[in-house]
This record gives sequence, C-alpha cells and structure tokens, in this order.
Amino acid sequence: MAISAISVSRYKRFFQQKKLVSVLDYGAGTLRNSKFLAEEGFRVYAADIPAQVERIMQMSGHERLAGVLASDQLERSHLDVDLVLSSYVLNIIPDGSEKSRYLKNIVLNLRPEGYFLIEVRCRVQSQQCSSGCSHGHKCSSCVKTYSHEELDEMLVPYGFKRISHYYRRHAVAVLYQRINA
Repeated sequence: MAISAISVSRYKRFFQQKKLVSVLDYGAGTLRNSKFLAEEGFRVYAADIPAQVERIMQMSGHERLAGVLASDQLERSHLDVDLVLSSYVLNIIPDGSEKSRYLKNIVLNLRPEGYFLIEVRCRVQSQQCSSGCSHGHKCSSCVKTYSHEELDEMLVPYGFKRISHYYRRHAVAVLYQRINA
C-alpha cells in the first residue's frame, strides 16, 4: 500500500463520508498521495510541472490514475473534481503570478462546494525572528512558511472557507470548502 501525507490519511474517512469520488493531486511529485487514494477507490488525476510529468509517466502506478496532466493544461481542463490536494506546493511556488495561476487553476478544476486540502510548512517562531521580521522575507527559518490565518487570507478571495485545520510538528494542514460557484 502506498504511504500518503499524514493529512491525506487523516482526512480520508471524511472524504469517504462526504462521498467524494474524484481528486486532483496538484503538485503530485512522487505520486504518494495519488497512489494512496487510487488504491482507496478514488478517481485521481495527478498534475505537476511538465518536467515532473515526464518523470511521473515513468513511475509505477501512474497507469492506475484517471489522468496525468501538466500544470499548464489545467487552465483549460475544467475537471470538476470533488477534492484538490496540495501538499507542500505553496512552500516552493514564488509569490506573484505563479501563485495566482496555481490558485486559479484550483478553482477552475474544483466543483462548486468541493473541498481543498492544503498542507504546508508552518512557521516556527525562533530566537532569530524579531519584531522587525516580515515573516517570509528576512529570516531563513521562516521563509515560505504559513499559518492557517495566512492561508485563510490568501484563499478567502478565491471563494474558500476554512472547515478545519490542525498543526503538527512543522506543518499545518487546512481543509477548505469552495463556497462560490
């Protein structure tokens, strides 16, 4: 059995209770979440940057997926999935147009009332951070990290409301629901 991110394992029962069927693993990487959910009976689409899609097509288990897409295909795919997963992707996407395109692609491919599970590295306050730190720009220990409040700020304008969240070690996982059609 494939090993998934802890957040995916933790919310799997919720996904099943809500009768979610289709999933977009956006930033699928090594397919750990995609394979896990496919083994659990979900119809899974994996998406990543074109160079990673080439590697995915060489991985075992990709043939069990409903599809593998390059991220640049998502703006015209309109998959209408029940759930989008994002595991540590926002930690590596630069601010600006790339992040905006990523979030717009999520909305374009998620059905109304669908769910979005995002897991990111969270900020750990350190001795190095001072009141002058803008958290994400000056301290190497808090670059590209987020709190659930910061994720809320980022996602509410895209029509999402937070359903739940939890912190563990150096990560935060947040489950959202799309409220705007």
